[in-house]
Amino acid sequence: MKMNSKVKNRILKRISYHTVYDDSILDALEYAYQSGFGGIQLAIDSPHLSFELLTEKSIKKISSFLENKKLYMTLHAPDNATSLYTYSKYLRKGLFDYWRALLDFAIRMKSPLVTIHAGTTTEFKTDTNPQIKIPPKDLVYYENIFKDNLDTLINITNNRFLLCIESYQLNKANMKIIQPYLARQELSLCWDIAKYHGDAKLEKYLTDNVQHLKQMHLHDIRRREDGSIQSHCVIGTGELDFSLYLSKTSNADIVDYCIEVRPREKAKESLEALKSILLTDKQH
Repeated sequence: MKMNSKVKNRILKRISYHTVYDDSILDALEYAYQSGFGGIQLAIDSPHLSFELLTEKSIKKISSFLENKKLYMTLHAPDNATSLYTYSKYLRKGLFDYWRALLDFAIRMKSPLVTIHAGTTTEFKTDTNPQIKIPPKDLVYYENIFKDNLDTLINITNNRFLLCIESYQLNKANMKIIQPYLARQELSLCWDIAKYHGDAKLEKYLTDNVQHLKQMHLHDIRRREDGSIQSHCVIGTGELDFSLYLSKTSNADIVDYCIEVRPREKAKESLEALKSILLTDKQH
């Protein structure tokens, strides 16, 4: 599928970078504005960038900057610290206190979306049968708690912005669970094209649900001399065909194309590479 100029222009206006090593949120937004990004994705699990440390004065400054410069800021929730598989009632109480505070901050920033990870179950290797990693009695319990946590999170979100679950950590079991939420438009998808690259089942699931895709995470992968794979590399320096993936998803109303390449100078290199890829888009 060849992208037309309208699609390319839409993509170029919706490219952000993952803010991790910046001195502050305002510093990141200033860099984004000067460098031609549409916005930033805030890594709120970086302590110095946590919304919890912001004063009321700082919050108003950030909000004003976003509005005046016509930028946007998406939020990426912590990884396993906010796992949807969290089962302890005491931990869940703290977890949802955190979510309420985080999502209230998203509203104040007029964030178009918040991205979450599914999280992982607790697994145990065995000597007798390495394939059994979760006690069988726990499987149904994990499924139910995943649904319950997701229901609670969706109720807190209350359709005030898009809630995106990232493709990272999705598997056969939780992909089945989230399908009704996608159908009811209570949940959207974020596709990190570098993670699990080549996983045919996951890629089919994502392309089959392309209408629910609202965010993409973009970074390249390279093979090291020892055969291991390095991710979060500058776009165009590795193995991924970005033209192919952007073409596959060109019919989706994607709100944010986040370049997850660090530090920000490398994200800027990736932005220029992405522009070049779009200008020389090949037929697929």
